[in-house]
Amino acid sequence: MGWQTNRILETIGTATGGTQSINYNLEAIEALMVTLQADVADGIRPPNSTTGGTGPTDFTSTSYGTIATASTGRLGCTIFNSGPGNLHVMLGTATASTSAFTVRLSSGDYYEVPSNYTGLIGGIFATAGTAEVTQLS
Repeated sequence: MGWQTNRILETIGTATGGTQSINYNLEAIEALMVTLQADVADGIRPPNSTTGGTGPTDFTSTSYGTIATASTGRLGCTIFNSGPGNLHVMLGTATASTSAFTVRLSSGDYYEVPSNYTGLIGGIFATAGTAEVTQLS
């Protein structure tokens, strides 16, 4: 039995109450620890952990453009429309337009891309505008 399993059992303590007893499945705990260690070795991070980011960068295109390239290392992306125009954002490889988009951001709007989305993010301003884009990794 590894030291991690012993530490888990120490933390949990003995769980008994009256005539009920909880038996710990040590094999299942050890298997979980092996899986977690393998995940860490493979670079898989726990949910919501970040090591850095890029940005903010400006997006100002009045023709379709890339807001953020696809990135398997991206944990999140935020977009803030700081300019006067409406920004039409498209998640995926389809081309965004003022009539086909995932979300439209008016001046002052803020959007958080879904946390597990790592694909292409594109967009287009209907009229001149500026958006601040921050990617978390």
